[in-house]
Amino acid sequence: MASLAPFLPANAHALVVGGTAGIGAAIAHKLALALPPTSTITLSGRNAAAAQRIIDAVRDEIATGGDPTKSGATMNFAAVDCGKMSDVKRFCKDYRRDVLQEPTHKLDLLVLTPGILAMDGRQPAAPGSSLDLKMSLHYYARMLIIRELLSCLADNATVLSVLDGKRSDARAHGIKWDDMDLSHPGNYGVSKAAEHCLTFTDIQLQDFAEQSNKEITHGTLHRSFIHAYPGFVSTEIFNTSRLPWYARFGAKGLSTVLAVSPETCAERLLEGVAECKEKDLAGEASTVAGSPKGLWNIDDKGRILTNKNRADSETMEKVREHTWHAVDSQPTDA
Repeated sequence: MASLAPFLPANAHALVVGGTAGIGAAIAHKLALALPPTSTITLSGRNAAAAQRIIDAVRDEIATGGDPTKSGATMNFAAVDCGKMSDVKRFCKDYRRDVLQEPTHKLDLLVLTPGILAMDGRQPAAPGSSLDLKMSLHYYARMLIIRELLSCLADNATVLSVLDGKRSDARAHGIKWDDMDLSHPGNYGVSKAAEHCLTFTDIQLQDFAEQSNKEITHGTLHRSFIHAYPGFVSTEIFNTSRLPWYARFGAKGLSTVLAVSPETCAERLLEGVAECKEKDLAGEASTVAGSPKGLWNIDDKGRILTNKNRADSETMEKVREHTWHAVDSQPTDA
């Protein structure tokens, strides 16, 4: 984990959306222990009490660690409901004003982990919303956050979206291009929703990397956009009531044998992020054909993946137009 610290300034600002549980919480915890008190980590989600428990745990670990030179990063909480596009926009506006005190500070690290595990059908992300809840958490809200905070990213900032950067494919054959939000009867399914979110994440991160790094002229500095695969991680997500009892039972049994802890997952992913950042700062582009500078996929061991497909400009435009129309057409209270 310490290998990431050299790529962040002493007064770094990091935002972990979905940081109150699971992988997001573990990433925030490790970051807080590694960064100095002059840096700021914001945990974002719906559960303020859970965020406070994480903050308290970091403080307790530092206090009992016996190392007087370590005091840890400054931590705070900011509430957001990623099922509501209007609240995501409100959150980003407040974060820029209250935490970054724009233009005083820049955002150096953005981590996106909100998600849900469910086997039920398509359901509104919020009252009055035309978007599906799972797709909103896994794709639409994440991309909206990047868009809304893009102007305040540091020139060498890193954006990490933890979903499935291993099985994602920008040229997936199963995409329903005439129904990209899967709202038409008979089109929606759990696996189909996942395929759309994974594919669109690769494509939209590619678009962000291309457009964002065109504007940066400071030598080898690049903004890094990384799509990560976490693997099988033992988190409370498997205990959700949205899964039938037999699925919860099976998942719990498998997790005791096959899953890694959130802490192990966080350490591996952060090491992978550091490797991507090192290559970006050294001016090394991905070896994947068609990859712009600053675009990476990593697996659950933090290894850079080189067998990915990239989108052409027409496909990127199609995904971009759909995504922004989808999020911007939602009611102001959804």
